[in-house]
Amino acid sequence: MPVSSNFRGFPLLAVLAAAGLALVPTAIYAHGGVEPGDNIWAAWTTNPVPSLAIFLAAYLYVNGLSRWPNPSHPIKFWQKACFFAGLLVIFLALQSPIDPLAEHQFSVHQLQHILLRMVAPVLVLAGAPLTPMLRGLPLWALQGFVRPVVRNPVMQRIYHVITNPVVTTVTFLGTLYLWQVPVLHNLAVRNDLVHEVMHLTMLVSGFIFWWVVIDPKPHRSRLHHGLRILYLGLIVLPNTLLGAGITFNTNLIYEAYYEFPQPLGISPLTDQQLGGLILWVIGDMMSIITAGVVMIMWWQKEQVEEERWDPSIS
Repeated sequence: MPVSSNFRGFPLLAVLAAAGLALVPTAIYAHGGVEPGDNIWAAWTTNPVPSLAIFLAAYLYVNGLSRWPNPSHPIKFWQKACFFAGLLVIFLALQSPIDPLAEHQFSVHQLQHILLRMVAPVLVLAGAPLTPMLRGLPLWALQGFVRPVVRNPVMQRIYHVITNPVVTTVTFLGTLYLWQVPVLHNLAVRNDLVHEVMHLTMLVSGFIFWWVVIDPKPHRSRLHHGLRILYLGLIVLPNTLLGAGITFNTNLIYEAYYEFPQPLGISPLTDQQLGGLILWVIGDMMSIITAGVVMIMWWQKEQVEEERWDPSIS
């Protein structure tokens, strides 16, 4: 079953839909948080919906690979490992003790956001999920739902707009800055529904942003590799300014955390500074490391093209 170019944007839309399925219903399940004296490592979130969504994504990927005996662009072992590592990161961010701890500790909350908006999308997309996920779908879903959606001119225009590099950058950074506004951030900590909307927008904006950078086959990004490196460089400065601003602020910015017990036993100001450092240092490192990977991909592509034009090189 050949994969039409009309379907190239569907796995991105499918991932975003699955993210919504996984995150929005969790508002029904109050996190409950972690009380002093509780075993932090036993504080796993009991909501099964994220796990079911992750299992569905894994099933589609594996089933699609099994239906693809003669791949035109084989999925290598490291790519498969990346895909499942990305699903594991989402699971840990939403189901492990990281989630309830994030309601009490600003630093843990920033770590959770890094996992959702940077680490997980990069790993999942590095697994080249486009063709396997499409092939993993049942025929009735592919022909009765996917085909009409991706051929719809309105949906095509929407996809073209949301994957525009300018739009993805503004959305990615805008979402980060929006949820660091004290009023909104405090509201998210106090309200489960707003908290899940925060997670949803972080994950969705992350997948959209990295979709333009990672370029999983057969999807072709509209950005040249050199522009992708510049694209990644552009987000470092705003991320640094925000992280440094939080780190060096001597006043408590987000008071909602201190209405609850502090399970890790660190002072509120230290917790805030640590959270700023996580946002700043780890966020910048992810951009720089990914830019290095893009440079390697660029070099490999140039080597392949040189060999194509001059077979004597090989």
